[in-house]
Amino acid sequence: MINPNIGQIILESDFSNIESKITGKRINGKLVCESVLQTADEKNRNGRYYAKEELFPQLTAPRTLELLRAGYLRAELGHPLSKELARQSIINDQLTCARFLKLWTDGDNVMAHAIGTNNEYGKAFSADLEEHCFPAWSLRALGTVEQTRRGCEVKNLRVITWDQVIYPSHPHAYMTGIVQENGGVIAPETHIQTVYQEMMKDRKSGTLDETNDGIALNEEAVATEGVVIPITNDHIINFIQSSSNNLKFVQECFDFAYSGIKVNEAGTKVLLTTNAGDTLVINLESYIHNELMNYSNEYKDIFEV
Repeated sequence: MINPNIGQIILESDFSNIESKITGKRINGKLVCESVLQTADEKNRNGRYYAKEELFPQLTAPRTLELLRAGYLRAELGHPLSKELARQSIINDQLTCARFLKLWTDGDNVMAHAIGTNNEYGKAFSADLEEHCFPAWSLRALGTVEQTRRGCEVKNLRVITWDQVIYPSHPHAYMTGIVQENGGVIAPETHIQTVYQEMMKDRKSGTLDETNDGIALNEEAVATEGVVIPITNDHIINFIQSSSNNLKFVQECFDFAYSGIKVNEAGTKVLLTTNAGDTLVINLESYIHNELMNYSNEYKDIFEV
């Protein structure tokens, strides 16, 4: 059997506070923005640390490149509310607000170009860009969290996506500007941008007390906002039941009820105990097996930043 203490879902984003027609590159009338998605080699507001050697290879991982090329590496509007593994590990396109066009690194930062999607959330995202809003981003991913001298260090990383959030766990994970037709980037000179730049300067110098209307925003207080959701065998079973076409096909063809379901230790087969006491063995698809291996013993946590 697969270890029941498989992992955790960690949601890193927190809470937030923070007119002329903008010129710039447009795709079907929609502005293209450039953003910092997150920063490597620093402890974020929730006390977690992402090393470059873990984070950066995910930008060229097969799944990431496939979704980018297909146009479906997309951000949902906020992290999924469901704690279910099957929900956390997919991108629900009905809830997306932005599509990533390009990923790259700049120093310690993961960078991206993005535009609004073609649904109502995407239209609102594009309208916000027109009004000089600065969207923020938060990683959703799988991996392990280990306590090291650098803090709660994230390892065995596998990126799902970056969702749009209000208050990011990485303080620089905001849009940096609007992409221009010549390839340059212009950040509109707005009051909030000036305030944000001053806040970042003060934060680096250690003079920022990080309070807002009497609410403490120190690291200890903000860290409590991160959500950690343990993953159990029930999550794994629900994931298989919702994702395995082989299992669904057998159920539909033979029309039987089962009283028990188990996964073999290798993660290659599912064993069903029927109400009559028989045992059926069903081969799992390779993509299901690969997902299970991501959640198996060496993967103790599933999380988002």
